[in-house]
Amino acid sequence: MTVREVTDAVITWLPTAFGVLTLLTVPSVLLQRQGRPNAALSWLFALFALPYIAVPAWWFAGRTHLGRRKARRKHAARRFTGALAGTPRRPAPALSGVFPVLDLPAELRQAAFPPSAGNRTRLLVDAAVAYDAWEQAINNARDHVHLLFYIWNDDATGRRFIAALEAAVARGVEVRVLYDDVGTSRGARTFGPLVRAGGKARAFMPLRFRFFGPEINFRNHRKLLVVDGRQAFLGGINVGDEYLAWHDVAVQIEGPAVDQAQEVFCDDWFYVTDENLAAPRYFGCWERSPKDPVEPSGDVDCAIVASGPAEVVNATRELVFLAITEARKRLWILTPYLILDSALVLALRAARYRGADVRVVVPARSDIWLIRRASRAFYPDLVAAGIRVFEYPGMVHAKAMIVDQHLTMVGSANMDTRSFRLNFELTGFFASDRLNASMAAVCEADFAKSHEVLANEIRDRATITRMVDATAHLLSPIL
Repeated sequence: MTVREVTDAVITWLPTAFGVLTLLTVPSVLLQRQGRPNAALSWLFALFALPYIAVPAWWFAGRTHLGRRKARRKHAARRFTGALAGTPRRPAPALSGVFPVLDLPAELRQAAFPPSAGNRTRLLVDAAVAYDAWEQAINNARDHVHLLFYIWNDDATGRRFIAALEAAVARGVEVRVLYDDVGTSRGARTFGPLVRAGGKARAFMPLRFRFFGPEINFRNHRKLLVVDGRQAFLGGINVGDEYLAWHDVAVQIEGPAVDQAQEVFCDDWFYVTDENLAAPRYFGCWERSPKDPVEPSGDVDCAIVASGPAEVVNATRELVFLAITEARKRLWILTPYLILDSALVLALRAARYRGADVRVVVPARSDIWLIRRASRAFYPDLVAAGIRVFEYPGMVHAKAMIVDQHLTMVGSANMDTRSFRLNFELTGFFASDRLNASMAAVCEADFAKSHEVLANEIRDRATITRMVDATAHLLSPIL
C-alpha cells in the first residue's frame, strides 16, 4: 500500500477505533469514580464529546492507578513516624481553650497534627515582603535550611535564593531543597549550582514521560521553608519573578508548630531520598544548647494539616468543611481557583443562612482560563444565597480563610478539586484574634479594590458567555 492509501485507511478507521475505545473506557470510569457521580459524569461527557483528547487523557492521567505509589508513600510515612517517636520535642503550653477540639478518626489524625499552643506568627502579605523575610532567615541560619516548593523558577528571584543558599552552605549550614518535578520542570539546571556548592536538591516523584503518565496527579503542591527548626514559613507563595506581581499571603511561625512543619518536610524528604532526619538537631532545637535562650511563649494556637492523595479521606477538605460550618459572624475567603463540590457549596450557603457575612475573593484575570470560566459558573448559586463574590483586579494567588474573629487558615490548598483530592498540600489553622484581625485587614483592602459581582450582572450576561461558563462547569470535577 502506498503512503496515501495507508493514510486514507487510518482516517477511515480512526473514528471507529476511538468509538470502540470510548466504550471500553466507560467501565473504567464508572469503577474508578464510584461514589463521585459528578466526576464520573464529567469524564463520560468528555469521552463522548472529545474522544480523541479524553480517552488518552483518562488512561495516561485520569485513571487512579497509583496504588503502589500510594502504598509506598504510606509505608515511608510509617517508617519515618516510627523513627521520630523517640526524638525529644520542645514543650508546648496548654491550649488557650478556644481552638476547636476535634475527635478525628485515625485516618485524619495521620495528616492533621494536634493543635499546639505558645506559637508566635507574623502575616506576610505579598511576595516582596515574604521574600525579604525568607532571605533574612536564610542569611541568619546556623545549622540547617529546609525548603519545599512546587514551583521554583530559574529567573532573577530563583537565582537570588540560590545565591543565599550557596552562602549558607559556605558557612557550614546544611541545605536541603525538595521541589516538584511538574511545577519545577528544569530543576536539575536550576539547582545545579547549589548542588555543586554542597547543598542537596531532589525532585518529588520525577516523571518518566514529561506531562504524561499517572504521576501527573501525584504532585507536591506544598510551599515550606524551615530554618534551624526555629522558624517555619508556609502559605501560597512560590519562588519566581511572576509572584512579585501577584497578590498572595504567607505566615511566619515560631514555636512548637515549627516541629510539625519540620516533620512534614522530613517525611517528604525521607520518601524521596530515604535519608532519615529523625534527630534532635532538627526538632525542639532551641532546647539543645544552654547558649540558646528559650523563646518567649506566643499567644497563637496552631494546627498544621498536611494532606495528600495517599489518604482515603482528604484532611484539608474535611477541616475546611468543618471550619465553614463553624462560622457564625463572618466567613471570608481568598482563593485563585473556585471549583467546589456540592457539599461545599451547600456549606457556604448554610453559613449565610445562619447570618454569617460570607464573602469570596477570586481573580478577575486568572492564569488558567478554563478554571476561571468554570469558577464563574458557581457565582449564580452563591450570589442567590446572599454570598458576596468579588473579582480582584489582577491575579489573587492567596489561599486564605477567616472564620468569625478568631480562626484563620493560610496554606497552599486552593478551593478546588485538585487541591482537595490530587495534590499534597500544607495548611495552617491558627486560633488568634490578632492574626485574624491582620488577615481581615487584608481582606477589607481587597474588597475595596475589587469589583463585586451583582445578581443583575449574572442575569444580564450574554448567552454565549453563560454557555462557555456552563460548559467549563461540566468539566469542573476533573479540573
